[in-house]
Amino acid sequence: MNLKQAHPDEPWLWHAQWAAGEIHSSAKPGAIAICAIALFWNAIALPTAVPTLLAHNLSYEPKFAWLALFPIVGLGLIAWAIHLLLRWNAYGDSRFEMKSVPGKIGGTLEGYIHVGSGIEPMRRVTLKLVCINHTNSGNSGSNRPLWSDESEVTAGGDGSIPVVFLIPPECRPTDDSDLRDRIYWRLKAQSAGGIVNYKSSFAVPIFQIGETSAQAAEVLDLRARREQRVSEFRPQGSAIRFGLTADGQSEIYFRPFRNPSVTFALLGFFAIWSGTTYEIFREHAPLIFRIMWPAFEAIIGLWLILIMFGSTTVQIGDGLLKVTWRVCGIPVRTRRVPSSEARDVRSIAGMTAGTTVYRRIQVRYGQRGELNFGDGIVDPIEADWLATKIGEALGLTHASAEKTVA
Repeated sequence: MNLKQAHPDEPWLWHAQWAAGEIHSSAKPGAIAICAIALFWNAIALPTAVPTLLAHNLSYEPKFAWLALFPIVGLGLIAWAIHLLLRWNAYGDSRFEMKSVPGKIGGTLEGYIHVGSGIEPMRRVTLKLVCINHTNSGNSGSNRPLWSDESEVTAGGDGSIPVVFLIPPECRPTDDSDLRDRIYWRLKAQSAGGIVNYKSSFAVPIFQIGETSAQAAEVLDLRARREQRVSEFRPQGSAIRFGLTADGQSEIYFRPFRNPSVTFALLGFFAIWSGTTYEIFREHAPLIFRIMWPAFEAIIGLWLILIMFGSTTVQIGDGLLKVTWRVCGIPVRTRRVPSSEARDVRSIAGMTAGTTVYRRIQVRYGQRGELNFGDGIVDPIEADWLATKIGEALGLTHASAEKTVA
């Protein structure tokens, strides 16, 4: 009898590693795969591209210059393969030992990461837990992060890495019943140091199940500790400013260019898209391409302008919440909500970049009204702190504020 037949109502026990509570991560297969790709690419690209480049004077025949991309990519693949091999040699394989199986929606994911070698005690490690929605339609597939959280921990005396994450009740559980619309969770660990950085990744089971009284008490303790971190948070070097105006109103200012990494990534994508648009017109591509490509370029350009030059100001006072969005300092939109109508304030998932889900602030008011602003908050603790401060400025009770900072 296989695991699925033995545990028909417990899908977290259908996989041998999940059932054992030990999930393994190895850099070796990836390193070998990239080595194979590098050898294959260079075996074809170098004998083809290099003789052609040497046979022509690029100053007079620049049309052959693009062939240089092939050996450049080949050298990049070789460097990548060497890097992965060095990482595997330095750290070996890793395994994540779960405290309890599975991780729980509305509860926790806990355990320890044990590294084969190379992680010394007291070394700082960044952990990330991310929920990903994989959709597959026809010949294409995409991965969209739905929720993520990060924490920084210290390796213990034996080099093990402690893992503790609170998982909000609104998250979706692991589900691979439909291959065209899957939900999976991944735990990632990264630490700078040595010749190469340490990295590992684990596919972890997260499900909606009942908790024992001891587990419920532990969740309450962890939530209390997180709320303490939120209450003790002090913004230092933040791109978001919270303070009081001259007339005593609370003011939050989200300055432009708050996420340089996202901005530069989008700028690079915009440059590539613009180059493609230029080639489409230069080569007199079909009309549909000459219409659609510039249209999408305009949308991307507008998004880039908003990220680079857009700011948001939130003012709370005199019985009113006022949110003003500006571009290059010019007001483009203003929303006003009476403070008496506000029901709660919380930080929720906002825009995504890679496997990171940024936060934004949501104010719920009236019967069904919602006001969202401040998208792109990197630190979830800072996002929860802002939600708490805004709730206090609106006069919401402490009990209500506790519910919003989940």
